Amino acid sequence: MSNPYEQQQVPSSGHPQAYGPAYGTPPPAFGMIPPGQANHPQRMRNGLGVAALVIGIIGTLFGLIPVLFFVAGTLGLLAVIFGFIGRARAGRRAASNGGMALSGAILGLISMALATWGLIVTVSAVGDAATQMDQMLSSATASPEAASPNAKNSQAPRPISLGAVAKEPPFALKVLSASREQTVSSSIDSHKAQGSYVVVRVLVKNTGKSPAAFDGTDSGILDTDSKRYNVDTDATISQNLETGKGLYDEINPGQKVTRVLVFDLPKKATPVVIAMFGAEGSDGSFMYLVKDSELAN
Repeated sequence: MSNPYEQQQVPSSGHPQAYGPAYGTPPPAFGMIPPGQANHPQRMRNGLGVAALVIGIIGTLFGLIPVLFFVAGTLGLLAVIFGFIGRARAGRRAASNGGMALSGAILGLISMALATWGLIVTVSAVGDAATQMDQMLSSATASPEAASPNAKNSQAPRPISLGAVAKEPPFALKVLSASREQTVSSSIDSHKAQGSYVVVRVLVKNTGKSPAAFDGTDSGILDTDSKRYNVDTDATISQNLETGKGLYDEINPGQKVTRVLVFDLPKKATPVVIAMFGAEGSDGSFMYLVKDSELAN
């Protein structure tokens, strides 16, 4: 007869099972997102890819303008760096716009190539302009007596006599004086020449119908050996401010002003011709700085 008070044994599988919050929850099955992360997906970092594309587009547009080669090159380099970093993030699945980042890097390379092209074009253009000015100034040193009989058909500019009026639309120009000075001073500052200054005072009249600025900083002087000397920009600007009229101030129609151009020449150099470029895109006005009697000697 069985004992009714005997405890019944429950079959066991050999692995005790624990239930309830005290024992935790079972781990998720393979491939399932843990419950604590179900509502918190990984945040994608797409900023560099977007930046690479935008900067690459802007850099390419700047690269189409040769003189802005330095801007295009800088933006192109940034686009390449940002693009490759963004692409690397996409490879690690930290970003989702790998294609955009790659496009930005490619545009960055194109921008840098355009910057190189722009640098070559700009340097070439500056070199051609300097060569042309040298040729014009060299031609200007020829005396009127040495000019060919067919000088009217010649394209080379011929200097006019000292004190004569040169026409350079919209200006009429006349050299008032040319002096040698070791230093030039103003209430603003003082400048000392490496050799000696040639200070040329020019009367400028606006003969046009609208205000215009006389910019003589591209002017040059030729000595007896056909060597060219450019304007000392700092000394020139300082001297024109001293007269109360800035070098870049506009001149009203019919108005006359005196402008000062300062050149730094070796002490033994003798200035002969000044080439003044007062208007943008002008052919220049060529005037002798010595009298006809001195030129003949």
